Amino acid sequence: MSRSAIERTVIAVLVAGFAIGTTTHTLHLINVGWIVFDDAPTWMNVYWTALTALDPLAAVLLIYRRPIGLALGAAIILSDVAINSYALYGLGLPFGFLSLQLQTLFCGFLLGAAGILTRRHDDVIGH
Repeated sequence: MSRSAIERTVIAVLVAGFAIGTTTHTLHLINVGWIVFDDAPTWMNVYWTALTALDPLAAVLLIYRRPIGLALGAAIILSDVAINSYALYGLGLPFGFLSLQLQTLFCGFLLGAAGILTRRHDDVIGH
């Protein structure tokens, strides 16, 4: 598989991850409004609602402005995992354990992929 095919596949996985996030946050907004959890601090609910716009922005930037998309995507997923971990483990909110584990996996994938996607072509192992 060529480097460009690998990069396209990795970007597709990242875009799909942010599309899933967009869908999740949009459904929360439609079904329960901007207050996702009544027991959560206001700033958390504002953050989760903001992801309705930030997730698709990261997806678009990954396609058209990769370095900016990677930086925004990393900021989003790192903060999302941290905030959701606090919501689950610190506040005891009924946040899905499995979804948090999947977000953590996605976070690791994005951070690992960022190194590959920003590396010069001749620095790739095997070249």
